[in-house]
Amino acid sequence: MARARAGDYGVRVPPRTRAAAHPALSPAGRAAVVLVAAVLGSTLAGCQADLGDVQGAAAPREEQPAPDADSGAPGTPLPDYDAASAVGDLVEGFPAALVPVAPGAEVLASSARPSQDGALVDVTLNLRSTDTVEALTAYYTDTLGVAGFAVSPSTVPSALTSLTTFVRTTAPEAPTESVAVGVFDDETERLVTISGQVAAG
Repeated sequence: MARARAGDYGVRVPPRTRAAAHPALSPAGRAAVVLVAAVLGSTLAGCQADLGDVQGAAAPREEQPAPDADSGAPGTPLPDYDAASAVGDLVEGFPAALVPVAPGAEVLASSARPSQDGALVDVTLNLRSTDTVEALTAYYTDTLGVAGFAVSPSTVPSALTSLTTFVRTTAPEAPTESVAVGVFDDETERLVTISGQVAAG
């Protein structure tokens, strides 16, 4: 009996093809695949976490209301003018006859205001001078000495080049007046600072 062929019935049968054979993975190869998968899993997890952070940072934030220009928020207050002090000159009421400006010195600042009990006047005087420390100290020692002030020994440490304290009491019942004269030498000029409590006048 003759064998029927596919072409005899007008039907074409495609030739069979064999599936390509894949080489089996060795144990070492399987271990490498597992390791790479684990690394990729960790990397992706980290990337997702980072992406979540980025998305959270990039998410629209709730808008804060802009400050109302008419809300009347107070600004920084300007300092009040202190009539008891002056810059570059002697303030009105400063006892210059008792605590004068050293000859040739420049006035930087001064102040004069009643003490807390009202019995004396608190004074300060800051000067700039080209005279020596010794000359300035001698000038105020002589000037205050004529007014009845005496040098009061002081052991208080000071950063000044020279510091001398003067005191006087004009009467047994009168309050004690005191004046401290400090001189700082910065090698180019001398800065004089005078402060104390003296009688009004």
